[in-house]
Amino acid sequence: MAKRPTSLSRHASAAGFPLSPAKGLPKSHKAHSPGDGVNAESSLTDPEDIAQLLADVACFAERLEKLKDVVLQEDGVESRRPVAHEYLGEALRILRQIISKYPLLNTLETLTAAGTLISKVKGFHYESNNEAEKREFEKAVEMIAVSFSSTVSEFLMGEVDCSTILSMPPSDANQVSGAPRFGPPQLNNNEPFLVFRLSAEEVDVLLQKCEGGVAFALKYAKNISKYMKDLIYYLEKRTALEMEFAKGLQKMANTCKQTITQEPHMPFLSIYSLALEQDSEYAASSLHAAVTLRMETFLQPLQTRRLEHEKRRKEIKEQWGRAQRKLQEAENNLRKAKQVYMQRSEESEKAKNVAAKAEEEQMGSVVGGGGGGGTGAVPNKALEKKRRLEEEARNKAEEAMATYRTCIADANTQRQELEDTKVTSLRQIHEVVKQSDQVIKSATISFYQTMHMQTAPLPVYFQTLCESSKLYDPGQQYASHVKRLQREDEPDTQYDFEPYVSHNWYGGRGHQVHKSWPTVIAETKDHPESNTSSSGIQEMSPGVISAATGPFRHVGLSKAAQTHRLRKLRTPSKCRECNSYVYFQGAECEECYLACHKKCLETLAIQCGHKKLRGKLQLFGQDFLQASGSSSDGIPFIVQKCILEIEKRATRTKGIYRVNGVKTRVEKLCQAFENGKELVELSQASPHDISNVLKLYLRQLPEPILPFRMYNALMGLAKESLQGGKSAAEMADKGPETDPAVLALVTKLRELLSKELPAENRATLRFLVQHLRRIVAAEGENKMTPGNLGIVFGPTLMRPRPTEATISLSSLVDYPHQARIIEAFIIFYPDIFETVGDPQKQFLGSSDCGSGISFPADGSMGTQKASFPSPQWDYLFKYSALASHILSPSSRMMRPHILCRHRTRMRPHFTKVS
Repeated sequence: MAKRPTSLSRHASAAGFPLSPAKGLPKSHKAHSPGDGVNAESSLTDPEDIAQLLADVACFAERLEKLKDVVLQEDGVESRRPVAHEYLGEALRILRQIISKYPLLNTLETLTAAGTLISKVKGFHYESNNEAEKREFEKAVEMIAVSFSSTVSEFLMGEVDCSTILSMPPSDANQVSGAPRFGPPQLNNNEPFLVFRLSAEEVDVLLQKCEGGVAFALKYAKNISKYMKDLIYYLEKRTALEMEFAKGLQKMANTCKQTITQEPHMPFLSIYSLALEQDSEYAASSLHAAVTLRMETFLQPLQTRRLEHEKRRKEIKEQWGRAQRKLQEAENNLRKAKQVYMQRSEESEKAKNVAAKAEEEQMGSVVGGGGGGGTGAVPNKALEKKRRLEEEARNKAEEAMATYRTCIADANTQRQELEDTKVTSLRQIHEVVKQSDQVIKSATISFYQTMHMQTAPLPVYFQTLCESSKLYDPGQQYASHVKRLQREDEPDTQYDFEPYVSHNWYGGRGHQVHKSWPTVIAETKDHPESNTSSSGIQEMSPGVISAATGPFRHVGLSKAAQTHRLRKLRTPSKCRECNSYVYFQGAECEECYLACHKKCLETLAIQCGHKKLRGKLQLFGQDFLQASGSSSDGIPFIVQKCILEIEKRATRTKGIYRVNGVKTRVEKLCQAFENGKELVELSQASPHDISNVLKLYLRQLPEPILPFRMYNALMGLAKESLQGGKSAAEMADKGPETDPAVLALVTKLRELLSKELPAENRATLRFLVQHLRRIVAAEGENKMTPGNLGIVFGPTLMRPRPTEATISLSSLVDYPHQARIIEAFIIFYPDIFETVGDPQKQFLGSSDCGSGISFPADGSMGTQKASFPSPQWDYLFKYSALASHILSPSSRMMRPHILCRHRTRMRPHFTKVS
């Protein structure tokens, strides 16, 4: 049975950019900054849309259940087929409507499962009552339920894996030959793989009746072997070209990155920096894809299958040849036996005639001679001899006839054995061909799916860069560069006429002015001050870092790498950044003994702890009690670190927790946490990458924060508060006017958490909900309402206990209830979580590098207004579409540590609005 995947690549789900039809962006599309490197959604899903989507999914699940009941029932054979086709058509119509409205749900898995279900329903034999056929049908229904429910689940939580999304809209996809069509089952003349298709038995019978059928089948099997050889040659050459191109692209990107990014404040610097970064990532992805195709998914399986195919083909050919040789030998023996039989029969006939003639002559002589005395003895001896020869000839003829009959029987036996061998050989050849076809099919699907995953994000990525480039005003970076200069005002100068004065009367040459340019009257008197001003300008430059010493002084070090005392690596070790072995050109910290590739120092995210670094920790998927036990307050360090970093600089980021990070960066960040624990440096990471890591950690817990035993109780409370349907109580804190049903829900939630939730889980949940409350405080800018956060974190913080049955579509019905529970946690945080004496109330404190947002100590959501007295901040937020570029790690314009250094001039002030 297919299980829902829980791997990192599936739940990180950050393929870079959303895929959309290649018809251009809609008019309402706003270009997002490519500096974030994320696939920002064009608009966040409204709660009404979520409710409608879940209603459509429920209808789809209902049609599938009815289809399953109709197909598997025992009675009414004649009426079951049209009814089953009707329910199948309704289910596919609903599925098509959903995919048309939400293109992100148009995944390869769903379309494949739909095609499988269509073929199973069309080919189902209702009259045979075959149990194996029923199991195949149930498996097809389960497959489409699992694939579609998983896709809908990840879509609602903002974690759709773009690597499996089809770039064509459903209307275009249906026009492709061989693609499953959403509608009533019918034959399509444009589907070449389905027309004139014979069953395996029909194919074998046709070849059995055909003269030379085995030879024809063996020749086809030999051609398939040659075909696989040609495919292997094609992909070997193609992957070699891909790898050569990727290596050249990677080398070029690394070389150009050093030259292009040397000077700050250049036009489109962040755009080209991101383009170079994307080229490097694309080159690495191409190399990885080529290696995967060579070693795992295409070349290796195809080569192995070709060897097995050739071995089996030769065995079958030898088996058929032996049977043919036996029959040929039997036919030769039969021909010889027949010839001997005919010859011996002729000799016996001659001997018989000679003996009869001799007997007649003797009888005549006896009658004519009368009493001849002793002369009759000689004829008697001659007659006896001829009779003896006749008997010998007759015996030989009988032996030849027996041999002939035996050869006939043997020939017939060999002929039957040849027919049996023919049937067996044809069946074996058919099986070998099918197995080879299956391997070719799997390899082909893997090949083109790999190509699709590798190239699909590129068009939208380039379109995003294009839209972002349109936002640039010519001269913008020059103005920014000039504005950042902190030089003193140029001193006023005055030029006066100085008449010529003769100095001959001094009796000597004296002092003479020979320069034609007049002297400067007002000059800068204090040169050290000028030097100080110059150094101040240099200090303000965001790209200037104190020069490192040692063997890696010419390497661009990340912020975390600068905390290490680096030396050349002495022994081969494992790189803590890319998790591969370092043999040459490696670096090692003298204090914590961290090992790293020289090139990985540019992206290293683990800081020096000034003591030996511990081994790798299995952090993701670790039991929660074990993870929380290492913390004094019961909150896992990864939860605290991710939330604190988001609180510092991303509470106002649009779509935080809904927009995905970049898949490769998320995986690298997860790996950094497992390698460096709390020493991971997050200041240069994208906020969306950090939020993805947090969600991934919470989702991969063996048991969620809200334990399995509480799930039914929580769902029961949510359903009670929603009994009114559309007229159900609104989840809002209205003070004394709050709906009684909502107040009852809040009271029961507080009691349930205090009784059932362990202390560590409660501390972590309280910490997280308090953070989400701060996110909601900036709802006007980040567009994240309590309902949106509930949709994202509902399935993350609670889920039913897993059973042997796989996930079905009916489990999606709980999504609104899960979201309502989290929404209640956020809105009624002070009532549900006791905050008196809570050490987490001011966990942000006064952070110089923070966002500058001031929140009430109880986590309440006051309305905040920001004022930016510094012209630099006015400039930054004037161009909001490129603000993330300016603050991104890849840009050298204005980094967070520069903002911290000059916070006295650039830090915004926030005032409370009554």
